[in-house]
Amino acid sequence: MPNVSGYCKMNLKPIITFITFLFLLASCKESNEQLLDKAYKLSKQKKYDKAIEINTEVIKRNSKLQLAYYNRGFDYMTIKNYPKALADFNKVMALQSHGNLIITYNKDSPLTDEEARAQVPYNDALYQRAQVKFYMDSLKSSYLDFQTLINNNYEEKSNCIIWQGTLWVKDGKTDKACDYFAKAKQFALTEDDKHEADEMIKTYCGQPNNNR
Repeated sequence: MPNVSGYCKMNLKPIITFITFLFLLASCKESNEQLLDKAYKLSKQKKYDKAIEINTEVIKRNSKLQLAYYNRGFDYMTIKNYPKALADFNKVMALQSHGNLIITYNKDSPLTDEEARAQVPYNDALYQRAQVKFYMDSLKSSYLDFQTLINNNYEEKSNCIIWQGTLWVKDGKTDKACDYFAKAKQFALTEDDKHEADEMIKTYCGQPNNNR
């Protein structure tokens, strides 16, 4: 008859070892926040495909993390995959929209979860979407997005007006564009903004306008 106690000890050891292995494996698994940080660093290193891959993994784990969509959208835009960039920025905005309301969570609350910590300002996503539409030649829609930002007193208001001027240039109406560049300079809050407006004026308004 087999030694019952010995038999149990022989089979218990590999079970414990396996459980320990699973525990260690779980403890080594990177958190979503760690993966978001890794993807961001890869993007800064211009390793966009790898950054997209990691952000996609985060989205598979939690499909409500706005920052993963936002950063992936930025990477898609950088590599000129505009349809996917547009979809990601739209998703960021959709995650904050409830009817006509835009919901913003308090990141400083002690009850804040990872979804609240990963939220992105609605207007930042709208600003990126407006640029994507520009590159996709959706000129009217891009113009309206920039106008919404201007109406909301977005911090990049001067830059949004420059984008609108550029849209008029693309439409072949440089007279109209020059009015916007002058307006952008008027609303510029920094020397960099003023310089950018001056450069656009110099480029498009210091030459004879064939559209007059």
